[in-house]
Parts: sequence; structure tokens; C-alpha cells
Amino acid sequence: MIGTRRLIRSHNTGSASLTRLFILCVVWLFSGCGPTPQDIQNQALQAAAQWFERANASQNTDSPPPICHAFGLIKFTDASCEDMTEHAASLLPNTREIESVKLRECYGQGAKEVCGEFAEIWFRAQDAQGTEIQEGMVLKRDDGTFRMYWYRSDTLFTELTRRSEIQDADSTQAQLALQQQRLKAVYTQLVERDPAIYSFPPCIDAQVRSSVMLGGLLAPSEVSGKELEERAKTCSLQLCLALVGRKVAPLCL
Repeated sequence: MIGTRRLIRSHNTGSASLTRLFILCVVWLFSGCGPTPQDIQNQALQAAAQWFERANASQNTDSPPPICHAFGLIKFTDASCEDMTEHAASLLPNTREIESVKLRECYGQGAKEVCGEFAEIWFRAQDAQGTEIQEGMVLKRDDGTFRMYWYRSDTLFTELTRRSEIQDADSTQAQLALQQQRLKAVYTQLVERDPAIYSFPPCIDAQVRSSVMLGGLLAPSEVSGKELEERAKTCSLQLCLALVGRKVAPLCL
């Protein structure tokens, strides 16, 4: 009888322990418990290290390049995945040190903002000449896996700024060329209507400022050789014609 009672007691104790364990598991499951912020940071750092390793390998061997998050490339179009890979690989891996790690719920500003799970990491590294370079990486976590979303370094920022300046210059030149074409077309019509206007050439790449304007703006129909001769009396230099929108601006240049 004593042995039987011990077995029953042991059985009851074991059942109670299993019940408590089951309850704890259910509570853990429904409480949303999971990786701690430190666990997630470590996961992000590991993903960053793997991306850097693949970037270096792709530049020095026939290894495939690392993958960049497609949505990051869509949101930040100024740099391609190849740009980011090349600039990351140009730094010496053994000089790379972590400066900061921060978990974010959203990344980007305005139309570029996306919310989810992000990790922003900043590093210090050196190039082959020993120059210290700062670099930053943002990784996005989808389905428990981090992918490289955004990468910039001092050298990549410099390159992107240079490209932007070239594009701005090209755009400015294109606008000036278009403006000159429009001026030439209007000037041709003016001269055909009143040949006396031919004495006053079109301005070439002139900047319209109030200090060089001779009187107010004129509609094309108001421009005449007589009107321009009258205004030219106050100009000690050359009166030329420019366009401001659809109106003609007599300038003294």
C-alpha cells in the first residue's frame, strides 16, 4: 500500500509539473516574448559582417556580390548596389570598428520613410592609405532575417555629391540652351516684323537683373526699333534683348 501511494503521489507530482510547464509555455507564446533587443542587435551585426565579407570577396574573387534590399534601392536611388559594394570593399576589414548600434521602427524622411524593423549601425574604418573613414549601414528585418537596406561612407557621399553637381551643371546648361533657342525664335520673328530691331542683338547667356534692365518688360508685339532706340539712349554699352517668360527684356550689357 505504501509503494502504491508513493507511485500515485509521484504520478500526481509529475502531472502537476507538466501542467505548470504547459501553462508557462502558453503564457510565453501569447505574451509575444521573443528575442531581446540585444539579441536583435547581435543578429544585425552578424548580418552586417556577412555583407561586408561578401562585398570584399566579390571585389577580389569571382564570388557573387552581396544582396541589397530591393526596397532600399527603390527609396534611395542615388546609389546602386554596385556603388555600395564597391565603396564598402575599398576599406580594410581589419580596421572596421563599431561606433554605435540603434534599433529603429522607421527609417527615412518624407516620401522615403518606411516603417518596420530596422537596425542602424555606424562604423569607423580605414582605406589603403590609412585615411579614417566613417561608414553607416541600415538593415531591415523581414521574417526574422536582416538584409542590407542602405549603406553610405564618407567616400560614397563624396562621389554622390560629385555626381549631383555634374547633373545640376548639365541641367543648367540644357536649360540655358533651351532658353537661347526660344530667344532666337522670338528674335527672328521680331526682326521679320521690324528689320530695325536687327541693330539690337539677342543677349548671349545673360543674367537678367534689374540693375541692367532698360525700362520694363515688353510683350513681343510692343517691341519696335523705335522703342529700343529710345531706351538705348540711356545705355553707354550695348542694348541686347533677353527673354523673361514670354516677355522681352532690353538689357544694357
